[in-house]
Amino acid sequence: KYSTMLHLSPGEIDFITEGILQDIRVDGRGRLDYRPFSLETGIISQANGSARVVLEGTDVLVGIKAELEVPSNKRPNEGRVEVSVECCPSASPEFEGRGSDVLNLELAGTLERYLNSSATLDLKALCLVPNHHCWVIYVDALVLDSTGNLFDALSIATRAALINTEMPVVTVVEGTEANDFELELEADSLVPLPLKDVPVFVTLTRIGNTAIVDATLEEEECSNGRVAFAVNSKGNICTTQKGNGVMSATQLQQMMLDASVIGQKIIELMNKVIQEEKSITKKYGFLHSSLYK
Repeated sequence: KYSTMLHLSPGEIDFITEGILQDIRVDGRGRLDYRPFSLETGIISQANGSARVVLEGTDVLVGIKAELEVPSNKRPNEGRVEVSVECCPSASPEFEGRGSDVLNLELAGTLERYLNSSATLDLKALCLVPNHHCWVIYVDALVLDSTGNLFDALSIATRAALINTEMPVVTVVEGTEANDFELELEADSLVPLPLKDVPVFVTLTRIGNTAIVDATLEEEECSNGRVAFAVNSKGNICTTQKGNGVMSATQLQQMMLDASVIGQKIIELMNKVIQEEKSITKKYGFLHSSLYK
């Protein structure tokens, strides 16, 4: 668990905790309500795909580049995804110094693990010539600001950027000698990434005996446990990332059920808005907190 560095007083912690027990959070939301957020795609012209998510004060920008490289020795017939996350030091005190490096690696490592899953992306389709040529998808995320729930915002922005990504068509031409290949790149012909069912993360934060979604920094400071669930479009839990705290099997089961419902709703709305955005020139944002009221 990374520190929010807010240093709330015992009275402030009690006020937040007691309100959540009554299903009334400081900002007026119920425990399973998201704050309004906006989504915009295709905003970095030099990238193969991009997206920006602004979740109230949490602001995340993701750019994607596709590069032709050599497959790894462990997966010679697959492409791969490499993720980097940079939290802007000016955005929050928690992003300064060595703590920022640890947070960057933690966020990038979790995203990279689930993106390199065969359930998320057809990695074999990214390989052009086994042992010789494959696509490497570089996901670069920049955290411009954070007011809580950073990991969920990162996953939403990453999913949108992947959907927005297009790569040039590459034709493999065999040479006259064995293992001699030429790649013909058609820059004017673009194809989408071979995506399968990219999940989003839904983090449930326990405060007292109650779990909430989309926690603010102040609520995260009051937390006694947290679990992030990767949820796909069918509501299936693909993987989990457990933070601090000890929870019973019953508590975890209820958190999974809540995450499944909320994750599905987020993905349904994302898909709708991204599809609408493709048909218009003007960029289009959306609000989705009303889904949970």
